[in-house]
Amino acid sequence: MFRGGAQFADAITFGADNVDKKLLEEFSKVKGKKVIQFDPESDLTEYLQLYNDLSK
Repeated sequence: MFRGGAQFADAITFGADNVDKKLLEEFSKVKGKKVIQFDPESDLTEYLQLYNDLSK
């Protein structure tokens, strides 16, 4: 189900720091999708920039 969702997502993000390396590699191969890595200190700037870029 996650693979199908990744095909139609705007971007791929991970909600934990300790995601299995095999899973990271698999989702990083989805063409045309930006991968946003987990950052507990994030202030959502990266997400806002992503959607700003997508709206152009």
